[in-house]
Amino acid sequence: MLYGKKMNRFGDNLICTNANEEIVKAFARFGADFLVVGGLAMAWHCPSRQANDMDLLVKPTAENSENVTAALSTLGLTGFEAVSFAKPGVQAQLKQRHHADILTPAKDGPSYDAIAADALNGKLFQIPVRIVSRDRLIQLKRDAMAKSEQEAEKHARDIELLQNHAV
Repeated sequence: MLYGKKMNRFGDNLICTNANEEIVKAFARFGADFLVVGGLAMAWHCPSRQANDMDLLVKPTAENSENVTAALSTLGLTGFEAVSFAKPGVQAQLKQRHHADILTPAKDGPSYDAIAADALNGKLFQIPVRIVSRDRLIQLKRDAMAKSEQEAEKHARDIELLQNHAV
C-alpha cells in the first residue's frame, strides 16, 4: 500500500492518488524517456499485487538526464546535476514528499533500450507511459534476487505471481 492509497489498473490506466502524479506530469512535459518498472509494473500485470512506491527507469543519456533533472527541479527536487542520470546504476530516492525512485539500468544488467524494446503502452494518471513487459519484469526481478538476499523472497513471490497470472 502506498501511504494508505491503493494502486490498481483500470483498463489501460494505472490509478494512484498522491504526489507522484506531479513527477509523471513533469517527466511528460519535459520529454523525459522513462519506463514504469517495479511494484507499479507488477500492479499492471497482476492487479492483485499492490505497489508500495513508484519506480521509474530513465534512459541514461546526457540529453535525457537534462530532461529528468529539469523536470525534478520544477518540483523543487534539487541536488541533481544535468548529468546525474546519464550513467547506469543510479538510484535516486524521492522520499520526502513522494514515494518514488528514479533509476537507471544496472551496470551489469540489460540496457535501457533492451528493456524498452518490448514495453507496453499504458497510462498512469491518465498520462501515456510505457510499462516494462511481463517477461522483462521477470528477468529484472531475477537479477534483483541475485543481488539482494534481503529482497529475494519478495522478488520470488512476484515472479511466481507473474508466471501464474493469466493475461
